[in-house]
Amino acid sequence: PFVAKGEKETKVERRGKEVHVWMTCIRSHFAPDNIEGVKLGDEVYFHVTNLEQDWDVPHGFAIKGANNAELLIMPGETQTLKWVPSKVGMWPMYCTDFCSALHQEMSGYVRVSPANSSVPLNAYTVSVDAEL
Repeated sequence: PFVAKGEKETKVERRGKEVHVWMTCIRSHFAPDNIEGVKLGDEVYFHVTNLEQDWDVPHGFAIKGANNAELLIMPGETQTLKWVPSKVGMWPMYCTDFCSALHQEMSGYVRVSPANSSVPLNAYTVSVDAEL
């Protein structure tokens, strides 16, 4: 139920104090790669699906402050990482397994707001135009 089979299936959803993030990863980006509206006290579940077609291109996933170090996601797999933010601010998330020449582009941010914040839950992917 937590699998995103393509970038168009990615989303974020609040269920009380739980936030579920359906993510994908493929060389060389996560979708979504920017999330806002997470509140202090939330439990965030990142459900990350590796969309690679080549069997030998795993991706890693980590977010600063997570209790477990990282996920290692093989092509076609979906894995879940639970994260409880410890303070308000911008938290980086990133790929932890070298996957291509653009490996360092695989990153993003989660914006954590105070528990009483009215910032709506939202996720989006920043597009980079290769011609720029």
